[in-house]
Amino acid sequence: MKVLVIGNSTRSVVCSAKRAGYTVYSLDRFHDVDMQECSDKSGFLGNTPDEKILELSASFGKFDAVVLGPGFEKLKFKNALNNNPKVLEEVNDKLNIARKFVSMDLPHPDTELLADAKGEKFPLMIKPISGSGGMLNTMVKNEAELEELKSRKNVSNFIAQEFIEGIPCSTSLISTGDDAVVVALNEQLIGIPWLTRLPFAYCGNITPFHTEFRDEMIKYAKQIALEFGLVGSNGVDFILTEKGVVVIEINPRFQGSIDTVELSCGINIFDAHVRSFKGELPEAGKYVRFAGKAIIYANENLVVNEKLHEGLIECMRMNRAADVPEAGRIIQPDEPVATMIGTGKSRKSVMEKLFSYAHNIGGKFKVQ
Repeated sequence: MKVLVIGNSTRSVVCSAKRAGYTVYSLDRFHDVDMQECSDKSGFLGNTPDEKILELSASFGKFDAVVLGPGFEKLKFKNALNNNPKVLEEVNDKLNIARKFVSMDLPHPDTELLADAKGEKFPLMIKPISGSGGMLNTMVKNEAELEELKSRKNVSNFIAQEFIEGIPCSTSLISTGDDAVVVALNEQLIGIPWLTRLPFAYCGNITPFHTEFRDEMIKYAKQIALEFGLVGSNGVDFILTEKGVVVIEINPRFQGSIDTVELSCGINIFDAHVRSFKGELPEAGKYVRFAGKAIIYANENLVVNEKLHEGLIECMRMNRAADVPEAGRIIQPDEPVATMIGTGKSRKSVMEKLFSYAHNIGGKFKVQ
């Protein structure tokens, strides 16, 4: 089966597809070294407009299916293995989802448009009404900070949400529209200081995530998948508090946790995704090890010099790094540089490896 993957960064999906035995093509905006090695053929998108992307896809000849990443899901392909566009529009709207979760009696933070926020409860989490990654998320602690944000021109694109203190976590599930299986529970690494200067940026995952509220997470995730008719690989984000879990949002697509789930459970997420469109579901995940990924972000303008590039290639050959940039790439502040990968018998050992790998690579940065 020949598959085309289109996205900003396609490495994790492309390499999963290749490991499953698919012929896989890719169009993305990072063109990482390991993505190129996994793909049978690839192209660099750059700032190509949508209409030109359709033309570029024709250069691969015939393919049986296409997988569209975030931001590309409105491209018109008859053979797309994605959630229905109407479903995506519904679940990508965080204000709409908040209202829906209330009607489903799910635990969820109080949410309203930023323009309507009165700041009766501080702190508040301010985030885009759509999008993921946490890059633009910010916290406001008082009325003055809230009013400053409300004075901005793009205020209608943001929501204000009750800030929930706890551990960010998620479920990874495979859905058919009529049924769903949770294959893994994951801890999310958010705003880790030795990886990013952004306090709410997504920095990776640790799989598995052990909690006494495991059954509630699975129950809520399956309820959400069936309510919206989700198909394929999907995720549900939570915050674990002292009293239980709070549902935060839905990721109706491949998640960043694909690396750690596959390493921890031995399941191939891409193959399970494809099979779900035929009504087939995998068994629930069985953890065989802890696995982690840590995304290193640039704090300043960075040119990937030979020292950094060679260091990352060496780590990649030892299965310690992924998303390796080509030499000479210019990386802007707060853009990802690379991903470090670690496995072990405990969460602690995995985190120690990730910390060590990240600091070793960080020492090779040459800031311009």
